[in-house]
This record gives sequence, C-alpha cells and structure tokens, in this order.
Amino acid sequence: MSVKTFIRTCHLPVSVEEAFHWHERMGALERMTPPWIPFEIEERSGGIYNGDTITAKMRIACVTLKFKAKHQNFIANKQFEDIQLIGPFKSWKHTHSFEKIDNKKSKIVDHIEYSLPMSSILNMFGKHFVDNKLNRLFTYRHRTLKNDLFLHAKYSHEKLKILITGSSGLVGCNLVPFLKSGGHTVLRLVRTPVSPNENDCVYWNAIEKKFINPELLDGVQAVVHLAGENIAAVKWSDSRKQVLKSSRVDFTKDFCKALSALQNPPKTFVAASGIGIFGSRDYDDILHEDSKLGEGFLAQLAKDWEASCHVAAEAGMRVVNLRFGSILSLGGGVIKKMYTPYRLCLGGPFGTGRQMMSWISLTDVLGLILFSLTNSSLVGAVNAVAPHAVTNEQFSELLAQTLDRPSSLRIPEIVVESLFGEMGRELLLSGQNAKPLKATKNGYVFLHAHLHDAFTYCLGN
Repeated sequence: MSVKTFIRTCHLPVSVEEAFHWHERMGALERMTPPWIPFEIEERSGGIYNGDTITAKMRIACVTLKFKAKHQNFIANKQFEDIQLIGPFKSWKHTHSFEKIDNKKSKIVDHIEYSLPMSSILNMFGKHFVDNKLNRLFTYRHRTLKNDLFLHAKYSHEKLKILITGSSGLVGCNLVPFLKSGGHTVLRLVRTPVSPNENDCVYWNAIEKKFINPELLDGVQAVVHLAGENIAAVKWSDSRKQVLKSSRVDFTKDFCKALSALQNPPKTFVAASGIGIFGSRDYDDILHEDSKLGEGFLAQLAKDWEASCHVAAEAGMRVVNLRFGSILSLGGGVIKKMYTPYRLCLGGPFGTGRQMMSWISLTDVLGLILFSLTNSSLVGAVNAVAPHAVTNEQFSELLAQTLDRPSSLRIPEIVVESLFGEMGRELLLSGQNAKPLKATKNGYVFLHAHLHDAFTYCLGN
C-alpha cells in the first residue's frame, strides 16, 4: 500500500490555547467546510476527544460520498487526530498539531497521510488530483480559521446568549457555527419541529404569534433577526410582493412584540435590511447612512422593515439595522447564480454596466454582525457594505478574470426586463454607491475591503 503525505502550516493571530479551544467548540467543523463541497453531518458523537466520531455525507461532482471518522491521540493544546472508518480512501489519518510562537501567536500544522484504493494506475494519477483538491481545501480552511480567530479576538471578549432568526438562510447557516465556535451560546427560532436531539431551538407559533417554549429565552442578551423570504427567488407579482412584505414587516412587528413581552427582554436587536432602501441612484451619488432614501418597491419594503423594528426600540432594546449590499459567497446569493454561466463563458455585465454594485464578503457580514452585537455605541442604520463599490461592468470583469474566463457577453436591458420585469430593473439594472461610514467610524476593520480579495477567498483561489 502506497501512503501519500500532505502537509500544510498556518500561523494564527491568537495564543495556542485559544486556537485549540476554537477547534474544541461546536461549529468549528462547519466553519472549515468550503461552500463548494455540499456537506451534511448525519451523526455526531462528542467532539474531537478520543473515541468521538462523526458521520457525514458530501457531494463531489455527481457522486455522493459517505465519510465516517474517529478521533484519537488527543493532547490538550497540542494535537488531535481523526482517522477514516468509512470513506473514499483506502486509509486516511489527519493529525492537527498546535505549536506556541509566543503568548499571542501560534501555528497549526495539518499533517495528512492517505492511501488510494484500487489499482496502481489510480495511485499514479490520483495523488495529483487529491493534492490539488487538498491544496484548495486547506487554503480556504486556513484563511477562514485566521479570519474567525481574528474577529473573535477583536470583538468577542464578552460571551453572549444569542437568538437567531433565519438560521437556514445564507447568512444564518454560517452565522450559527461562527458564533458557536467563538464561544457564544446560540438559539435558533424555528417554525416547525426539528430533530428531537436539537436542544437549541425556540419554537414560534405563527398562528398565535408567540413563542411555544419561551423558557429557553431566559438570559438571552441579544437577537440577530435575519428572517425573510428570498427577494430574488421568484419573479415579482402582486402576491409575491405581499409574501415578501409579510415575511419581513408583519413578522418583525409580531416578533418584536413577543420579545418585548418577555420578563427580561434582550438588550440588543440586530436586524437585516438592505441598501435597496436608497432606490436607484447615479454612480457618483455617494450614500451614507443619513442620505436621502429612495423610491420603488425595494426601497419602500426596506423602509417598512426598518420601521417595524421600532417596537423593539420602544421596549428599550438597542436596535441596529444592517443594510446589506450584495453578499459574496459561493454558497448562495449573486456569486452562486453567476458562477456556472461565467464558468461556461456566458458571463457579462447587465445593461450599460455603469450601475454601481455595493458588495460585502460573507466573512465581513459575520464580522459586522458580531461587531454590532458587542459594540454598544452602534445604533440605528448601518451600511453593511465594503468600502469600495464597483460598477457592474468592473464586477463582471474581475469575476471573469478570477475564474480565468472572458466577460464579453453583455445582457441588454430589454432582455433583463423581459425576463425579470420589475425585479430585474430594481435588482440588476439599478445601483447604489453606498459607503460604510458608521461602521468604520466606530472601529470595524474590513477583512475584505477590495473585491479581488473577496473573490480570491470565496472562490477558493
């Protein structure tokens, strides 16, 4: 049996003890899994301690693979290992070693020994394929690890008990493990029963507009409210617009009333909003939090959404409305929709391409949410966008360049309007040049301030 070796080292901006504790917490594995590998944990027994196991299934290309691993050789603040019990390799052993550099810095060494199944031909050509996949995987893992540790070291000094709505969406499903791995206690608001093993769920009765098990909310200090139907999932009609409004405005009012009625309401309420609140604006119209608001369906929806949070403010909660720009992640949103067409050389700008795109990486979305939770001076509307907006044409060209593809297929306005109607005009042909003035003035440091950095990270380059 031919055993191959793969080794990667990463320097970390925290002590060896904190780096190791991060790996011990729930959520660490989910944070380490790239969005281009569909991954689902089927069963988990314990964490990373000797004898603990995890069973998962993942989809690579058109193949679904089952993987079961067992942990061994645990030494606190030094190392732990996982070995394959069931999976695609003939053998697999991954040793995670931690080394102290000084009191505030450390490094992790990932040492993998694996062997491939079947013939010598597969062993001959398979190592190159596997090493390419591992290089991309660990480039992403180490970037994520450094980013998360940096954000928690900077903004997670107080560990909070936090309730999250919309935990199954793009932001929510990343926010839950991000906060858990940082040492926070996380509860999820859900409308339908989940697995009986789930003990972190607060149930919402949509008919009676109340919590079914409010006792779990004792001691909740903060809420992150992300719930709302996907704006771009279905072409807008009158009935669809009502669904979008109800899922944001009506639900937020009911939710805030229920929170306010608790014996000890949370102190902080961080709610999603969008820069669509500014309407369609010229590329040279610089938009800060106090800029004039716009017109149109999205603008009115966002205005009403933010206004519905007044119930929480009147109950004494500190309310922060994060006006998100286009969120960049291969796991969802604009990049996921554009990825395949661009890979097929079918990408290009919409209309004139001069409309401004205010964007933000998913990493900075998580960072800004954490920053909003822990920074008591932050109140009201906050533009959750990177400092440097780009035109739609610049966005298209850089995405194509990152993917090593052309960006020559311009989609005319008439095509966008005929396919998507009002939704296409407001989402694809309109633009806003928003700046994160309040976030930066209050001390938030963007990890992905430039579009090239965000693309490099989220696309795994």
